[in-house]
Amino acid sequence: MKTSMIILSTVAATVVGGIAIGAIGTYAFVNSGFYDVSATTPDSSLVYWTTHQTMEHSIARRFGANVVPAGYDTAADIAKGGQIYLENCAVCHGRPEMAQTAISQGLNPTPPDLFRADREPDPQENFQFIKHGIKMTGMPAFAPTQTDDDIWTLVAFLNVLPGISATDFTKAVGSPTAALAVPPVANGG
Repeated sequence: MKTSMIILSTVAATVVGGIAIGAIGTYAFVNSGFYDVSATTPDSSLVYWTTHQTMEHSIARRFGANVVPAGYDTAADIAKGGQIYLENCAVCHGRPEMAQTAISQGLNPTPPDLFRADREPDPQENFQFIKHGIKMTGMPAFAPTQTDDDIWTLVAFLNVLPGISATDFTKAVGSPTAALAVPPVANGG
């Protein structure tokens, strides 16, 4: 009995000691400034893998809450989504056959290429990304500024982007310079 108590106490002390050492080491690392958080410094493969896996599993866990509405992808909805894209998304995600903006070039991680021909849009995933954003990526949450209906029109527009030509993109959204217009600043803000 006494021997088992000594063993149990030793195991408990080892576990508590290991946790304390891990916590102190983590605290020291976080406060050391050793890890470079600059956007110009690429992430290590371990950091990239960890953050990407965390994001993928987090999004997948929340898919059930994003029910794709029937008929969300009418021509009118796609056109409206195109205007929302120009106003809010083109500065980072760009337009086909055009150079990246200075803002886009400075983002780390780089915004995904929504025009890549082999991209397979997932409406639930895109809704989650757009509505709630993604921490530490530069992807903002649009829930505070867009309705769910508006977000679904944007999702419908994203569905037609893979492989789209610059000409077809311009037809879908209107003038490609519209994204360069600066929205007016609200008074008193």
